[in-house]
Amino acid sequence: MAEVTCPTCHGRGGDVEVTCPNCSGTGYDPNEDNAFAQCHTCYGDGTVEADICPKCGGEGTIEDEEDEEDEEDEE
Repeated sequence: MAEVTCPTCHGRGGDVEVTCPNCSGTGYDPNEDNAFAQCHTCYGDGTVEADICPKCGGEGTIEDEEDEEDEEDEE
């Protein structure tokens, strides 16, 4: 299988901004009664910095998903 550069971190493997897992990028805290309460994880930004890329696990490359689909079609 071919390996391609990770589209999330662009091959860096870390120090990447990802969508906030608490508010799903809205910037508002889903657990607060006030509909406009700022998210306590991203402080309203909607993104957080990750030391290790969640998509590639810090490797900088991922397996090409298109190759996997082509192999399934050949079977």
